[in-house]
Amino acid sequence: MTGPYLTTSPFFFVTPAERRWKAVELSQNEGFKHLAREVFDAAAFFLDPKSRQEAELSGIMPEAIDAALENRILIPADDPSLPNMRLWEDRRWSRVAYLAFSQQNLRYLEPTEGDPLIHDLIEFRRSSISDYLDVSAYPPRHLVKAPLAIIELPPQPRRPDADLDALMRRRSVRSFSSEPVDLETFTRVLSEATHYVRVADASKRSGDPFFLLNSFYTWLEIYVVVQGVEGLRRGAYQYDMNGNRLLAIDWDIPDDHILTCIQHQNWIGGAGFCVFISVDWLRYLWVYRHARAYVNLVIQLGEIGQELLQAAYRYGLAGWPTPAVHESNCAKLLQLDDRRRDAMYFMKLGPAKTGILNGD
Repeated sequence: MTGPYLTTSPFFFVTPAERRWKAVELSQNEGFKHLAREVFDAAAFFLDPKSRQEAELSGIMPEAIDAALENRILIPADDPSLPNMRLWEDRRWSRVAYLAFSQQNLRYLEPTEGDPLIHDLIEFRRSSISDYLDVSAYPPRHLVKAPLAIIELPPQPRRPDADLDALMRRRSVRSFSSEPVDLETFTRVLSEATHYVRVADASKRSGDPFFLLNSFYTWLEIYVVVQGVEGLRRGAYQYDMNGNRLLAIDWDIPDDHILTCIQHQNWIGGAGFCVFISVDWLRYLWVYRHARAYVNLVIQLGEIGQELLQAAYRYGLAGWPTPAVHESNCAKLLQLDDRRRDAMYFMKLGPAKTGILNGD
């Protein structure tokens, strides 16, 4: 076989749209309204580098190859820019790009044509959720069924307004003091960070099925491993966000067990507590019945992380987050013994060593 080898550009993405397929070529920021089936066939054939002769012997039309080359859907396999472009594949960035672009093509359940009245849309949504309920009940929040102990936390006052001073004091901290956190501060951080969980859950308890569409943190579960909090035994707990209490899972968790959950990042020592942000897939997907809704969940992961950091800094603590969690080890540590839940994010919150917050 002779002739130059061609390959499909790593920047060429195809996503399903309503009644058709949508294609984009990101290196030139080009979107294609219409592409012939033969061009798609060429793009699929050259996913691995092959010669033009191989393609034509396999039935790929020469005109389709020419059109794909002209629009950089196909590129020469020896293109000098290819090593950099391959980073998208080698680093798995293309998956993120696919998720981001595919979000643009989700088909809405409700009518989008014309200009429907808001009252009509609300009634349509209420009816749709009622149909869901006819098939299956809305899953309740999961709580540890047989906790080793139940610890009632101090009652909390109204959540304070935004603290801009605390926002300005925020720093990334990887060195924590051995001084334990007082129980009041620990409780305030967890309670204030989960304020909007309770707001959303209260709306759902109204009995109107329309409010089940309030998906804000519907998926959220909070687990903590206490390392140094006054009045609490070291161990793993689930935080009951509505009941403001801890449900004990296991006692005396050593730091090296925590390290196996975060790829052995050894900055989690000292007092304070570790937070595992967990996802209840069943509750989320009951409302959002499409895998691509995962992108919205990832955004909310970042939002609850910010809530925790902001609350921690409001009361003089510091923190460090990481998404580099080992799901299987987290499941073992927190006894997540089914496929309904996964720990997706980790944070260490505690008192910074002297000088750390000032950049010393």
